[in-house]
Amino acid sequence: MRPAYSFDSITPPENWRQLPWGEWLQQQVAAGLDNWWPRLFGYHLVKLGPLAVDLNSRLCSIRHQVAIHDTGGDAWGEMDDLPLRCRSVDACIMPMVLDFHQDPHGVIREADRVLLEGGHLVIIGFNPVSPAGLGMLSPGCRKRYPWKGRMFTPSRVRDWLGVLGYQVVAQEPLAFSSLLWSPDRFLWPQQWMAQQTPSLASVYMLVARKMAVPMTPVRPRWRPRKRLVTSPAAVGRTVVNRRQR
Repeated sequence: MRPAYSFDSITPPENWRQLPWGEWLQQQVAAGLDNWWPRLFGYHLVKLGPLAVDLNSRLCSIRHQVAIHDTGGDAWGEMDDLPLRCRSVDACIMPMVLDFHQDPHGVIREADRVLLEGGHLVIIGFNPVSPAGLGMLSPGCRKRYPWKGRMFTPSRVRDWLGVLGYQVVAQEPLAFSSLLWSPDRFLWPQQWMAQQTPSLASVYMLVARKMAVPMTPVRPRWRPRKRLVTSPAAVGRTVVNRRQR
């Protein structure tokens, strides 16, 4: 297993059109998020990355929404150094951010820093163990998006979230196309995979909830004094005499 940190800088796509069949892919991601927007509650929603800017979140009950990425948006900021206070955000959306960042661990830790306890973190990414992962085997494809980035399996991302104390409440498949050709081709295999092997989706979505960590109880320094028994045999005879009475 390759380490998560990459010593080479990775340039993320600036918009969905830089991805193969980007408009179709954006529609699939938007359809998956539409089922979850009404379930996110709070006062502040942050959408991270350049691809998050074009995602319509009108169905979300959170009214104050801010898009942040390093080339524009509502606010400028690095994904691993957000210009936000600790525990100030109720929900955070990250579409294809981990796949195109040099330090995915740092991105998740930074999102965890700004999230309130009970807040939700939504991660969308490409799955290397999927039809889309076949492009990683081609040297020509590795020069194009999304294969020029990095893909992490959903189980690996779940492990990262578990270390930080998150509860994954849902894992949903969003697309099964290999993105090597038109998504309209080979529809029957895609439908079969959606029914039989949803874990092999090319694009997945993880919805995790930040759990409140209970405080570790502090043991008292004092201890109750025990009665000093000078003659255990005498105490035993006293107990026997009482029973005989």
